[in-house]
Amino acid sequence: MNLLFICFLHLLILITDSCKFNVQVRSETDRDVWAQFTFHNKTESEVFQFTKYGQTKNLTITGTLCNLAPTVLKSWETFPKKGVNPVGQTSAHLEGIGGTMYYKIFPKDGPAAVRAQGMLCSWGQCRLGK
Repeated sequence: MNLLFICFLHLLILITDSCKFNVQVRSETDRDVWAQFTFHNKTESEVFQFTKYGQTKNLTITGTLCNLAPTVLKSWETFPKKGVNPVGQTSAHLEGIGGTMYYKIFPKDGPAAVRAQGMLCSWGQCRLGK
């Protein structure tokens, strides 16, 4: 019985200390836009280019203690380089295993989190609307 409890406790710690979830980013404009994530551990994703309305990009985020700092998504009207300001950004503390966070990039307002499915989202923009 004690061994079962120890195994359960170990599994619970692993689940709460680790994350592996997907993000999907969708363009809501026909204009060229670029987007880039900054993750909880201050690393950055590749720069994604969107060239048409409805184009999507998918990414898997893995790590430990992902909810200690926000995941940030920024978008630009031109390729991001030094001195070019983003159109907008959104951020939230994300945590989960196997879930998906959905984002949309709007032409003048920048990115927005649309919804979270099967994961935790807090301290930031977690969905559009009320």
